[in-house]
Amino acid sequence: IELVRGRRPAGQRRARPLTVPAAMAPTRWEVVGGSDKGGILVRAGVSTTSEQVADRLATGAVVEELELAGERLQYQKVSGEGPPTGWVSIKLKDKALLVVLEEKAEPLPAAFATAAAPQPEAAPEAAAPAATAAADAAAAAPAAAAAAAVEEEPAASDASGPVRENDYYVTLGVVFKKPGDDPQTQKVLSLNRKVGHVIHTTGKVWKGPSGGFWVQLDTSAGDTGAGEKPGYVMVDASGFGTPGPCLQKAFPEDGAPLLLRARAPDGAKTWDGKEPMEREFLVLEKTTVEEVKTILGMLFGLEGSLSVFASAGDRASTLPDKTTVKEAGFTASTEVCFEPAGAKLLTLVVMNPLTPGAKLLDLPLTDDSTVGQAKVLLAKTTGLKQGSMIMVKGKMGQRVKEDANLDDKHRVVDCGYKEGDEIGFIYTGDLESDLAAFLS
Repeated sequence: IELVRGRRPAGQRRARPLTVPAAMAPTRWEVVGGSDKGGILVRAGVSTTSEQVADRLATGAVVEELELAGERLQYQKVSGEGPPTGWVSIKLKDKALLVVLEEKAEPLPAAFATAAAPQPEAAPEAAAPAATAAADAAAAAPAAAAAAAVEEEPAASDASGPVRENDYYVTLGVVFKKPGDDPQTQKVLSLNRKVGHVIHTTGKVWKGPSGGFWVQLDTSAGDTGAGEKPGYVMVDASGFGTPGPCLQKAFPEDGAPLLLRARAPDGAKTWDGKEPMEREFLVLEKTTVEEVKTILGMLFGLEGSLSVFASAGDRASTLPDKTTVKEAGFTASTEVCFEPAGAKLLTLVVMNPLTPGAKLLDLPLTDDSTVGQAKVLLAKTTGLKQGSMIMVKGKMGQRVKEDANLDDKHRVVDCGYKEGDEIGFIYTGDLESDLAAFLS
């Protein structure tokens, strides 16, 4: 009875805090757009033509909703970089710029609103008349039942045990959920779930108008791994700032997955720009090193080739692409050591076409150089005309096969060349005249 009035009787333990109804708790949003521009635009007014604020609201910032007018949000910043307040767009065409950070409790029936809102302790009051006490007692029972119904869903525990048909693994530590039975809803919730966590689905996939894929949650057994309420969770879609799929299909025959660790190399950032710089990622025993490289590239925004090592700092232990996780000896929680593979120097030899057996020059290239780049360097160095030169697989002074011509677009290493090899060319111009200046 006293709790309904907003206080607790003396000597009684404090009641467990209840979730504030949605009408009283401000909605929080997270910025997911603008990662390639340092954040999203902020304006002083609700109009998209109003004055633009100098600074952008950074990707990853969390804000509280002050007012929502269509697709325009007036916010108060909670965390992150950017203006403390202003107006932003929650989406741009089909691309989400902000998403609702977390699911709120459903509003209480009006009769129980007072009981649900936590109240400061009050000084003791005179006892209520018997008639009032009886009425309050009648209200107390349904209030308790309603309170249980609006408590937030507990955080999902790490999934364990065998996976079921249509289960998915969390791959990036975040799950985007469209609540309800209609996947076309514009409301999207951002849920934090550990990498490797299992999400139970019905297997029913909905393809969005922009090509994104969402799968329906299976609520038949209670907690789906993304809450007990129905909804659709994103497998992969553009516009959410993710580098790849958020979910990976789980197949019982693949066995239990492994969680490996990796740290961002110097100068690199995590895909979401947040700490920690060390991230977990999910693999199977049959996952290849080539696939591990793809995952590492997504996690840390790395482009180009990578080298993965069997042991830290030992370049001699570089693992071939087709090596599996099992063959590499990786086990749960293994830290995968890797580094961006910079271009390596590669020197090819060019012989003098006018003097048999004499070297014309050494051609300094890299293992990323193409045949066309080798031709350009050779022409600039010697004065030969690039348009009169045909690079061939063969040696100077020897007859070459009809199919010996090299494609300018191919890398020299893909043509079979290695350090110190001789590369030849056919010249259709005047060799003596065009080489005279270089030879002198």
